[in-house]
Amino acid sequence: MKIGVLTGQPEPTKGFDETFYYVKSCTGRIKKPADNVYNTISCFGDNVTARKRPEWVATSKSGKAVRTNKNYRFLWDHICPSVEDYRLQILDLVNETLKADVTGIHLESIGFPRTEYCTCSRCVENHKESNLEWTEWRAKTVTELVAEASKIVKENEKSFSVTILPDPCFGKERYGEDFHALAEYVDFFLVPIYDMSYSPTYWLETLALDFSKQLKKPLYIELYASNPGPKIKNILAAIVSVANYADQIILATHDPCLTKEIQEKIVTDNEIVKFLQRHKCEHITNIIENWKKELSGTDSSL
Repeated sequence: MKIGVLTGQPEPTKGFDETFYYVKSCTGRIKKPADNVYNTISCFGDNVTARKRPEWVATSKSGKAVRTNKNYRFLWDHICPSVEDYRLQILDLVNETLKADVTGIHLESIGFPRTEYCTCSRCVENHKESNLEWTEWRAKTVTELVAEASKIVKENEKSFSVTILPDPCFGKERYGEDFHALAEYVDFFLVPIYDMSYSPTYWLETLALDFSKQLKKPLYIELYASNPGPKIKNILAAIVSVANYADQIILATHDPCLTKEIQEKIVTDNEIVKFLQRHKCEHITNIIENWKKELSGTDSSL
């Protein structure tokens, strides 16, 4: 098993196998691409564009897919996946990002916001012309964008991956995320399984097992490790719960200072070593030993 980090620092983080960095988050803000890391691009989650182009926002009888919608607790505003001009903007950003020496391109928020979205005139017309059932048409719409982006990235000989939402049963029906179709175009899938406490953790193992059984490409699991968030011991308990099913675990700290703080707390706590020994987690112990070496190289007091 490997371990990576999602951080706001546009350079590789010492002690981690991979670093993920937002070029474009769901806020809609775009940053410069970064060398030697996975550059993450939020697709249809885009607060900035939703404000500038409200006619592009996904809609249904439940209202627009925005944060102020009282029918749903949307975490960000969602652009309709049928807006061709916006899809081209995403692909243009992929091309622009590839001008840097990136490790890979990672796409998130690739799907529809919920089951009944989107019923705008664009989607109604596209669905009608497709002669496909509603669920199949939505999945095709999502997969086609991923396929186009994948082709661009692969032509540049870089890694390509996507985030899928943490629903192993109804991802296709709810979001248009067809795991089997998407697998043709990605090098790995990333599943964010977030909680503010990770207490208890039995449900983490259930989700991780379900995804590992279904996905035909490597599974990366992203755990929440930001502030305010879980205690260190609870983050470790979460890692232990999913370690047997994930090819890599990504700690979403979002903050390089917090990343180092977590590393330092873990390597200096003897109780953590005992905890890992009780759970026979040698692979995680090896990661911590590497962290000790990395940190001792920059801080002789450790």
